[in-house]
Amino acid sequence: MNDGFLGILRLALTALQNLSFAVLVGILLSERWLARYPSPWQAGASKRLAQAFRAGAIITLLSSVLAFWIHCALMSESSLIDAGPAVRSMLAETDFGQAWAIGAALMLCVAIVSFFPWNGNGFGLRPTLWLALAGFALSRSHAGHPVDAGAFSPPVWADWVHLLAISAWVGIVWVAAFMVTPRMTEAPESDHQNSASFIQSLSDTATYALVALFVTGAYNGWRGVGTPGNLLDSPYGQLLVLKLGLVMAAAVLGGHNRFFEMPRLLASLQSQSSWSARYIKRFTTVLYVESWVLAGVLVVAAVLAASPLPGTS
Repeated sequence: MNDGFLGILRLALTALQNLSFAVLVGILLSERWLARYPSPWQAGASKRLAQAFRAGAIITLLSSVLAFWIHCALMSESSLIDAGPAVRSMLAETDFGQAWAIGAALMLCVAIVSFFPWNGNGFGLRPTLWLALAGFALSRSHAGHPVDAGAFSPPVWADWVHLLAISAWVGIVWVAAFMVTPRMTEAPESDHQNSASFIQSLSDTATYALVALFVTGAYNGWRGVGTPGNLLDSPYGQLLVLKLGLVMAAAVLGGHNRFFEMPRLLASLQSQSSWSARYIKRFTTVLYVESWVLAGVLVVAAVLAASPLPGTS
């Protein structure tokens, strides 16, 4: 394998890590919302979410390990098989390697805890999982461009909030689109209140995440680009514009669901209307499209993290 292929593979693994981490955040939020109204349908949904969480934790950990190994191989200009000494050197001698090791240890903790039993009221060790996921996100911020300003500088914290915000938005949309809302058509009428509560929480949380995303994204982008001219004249700035365009497209889709599809869907659920299944399918279709647009945001974010800032290449 040549460096070009390894570089592309590392970016793909980073994007996969971003997506699987977002799904973990989305599952924890979604499971909490569903657990408000215990029922057989809710129990089945929580069981599926628990299984997906375990798979997501393993995928996040493995993609992180492989991406780090490839990074070390590229930095040392060695093959993957011969990269062992470079990995040990990176872990022992660099802040990047130590930040990655802390994040990997935290994700290993998440993977282990995820195999503990889920009970009828939700996951009993949820606070432990939230702390570990927050720590993992902070380790990612310490391994990127913001750490140049200092280990616990405002840019690092802004990047941390940005990562959590985009992960929450992407995660809840993916979980809703592929694991929860399609099965709402199977829920009995007694679970319609739970369905309506879930959809309302989904929309509200996505809105809060979008606000945090724009505020921190504007701050991070201003710091990264430096001058308005770099926005279109540098590869980093062009990628940033592409990311912003994808975020705006996803926001438009989310806005369509919130202001057009959701009111009719909530009204049909609350009135036990026979039209509920139709409105659920329409709402879910928009979520499907939004989920893939947001996946594109994570891919661009992975490329941005590996790209030099304007004036530093």
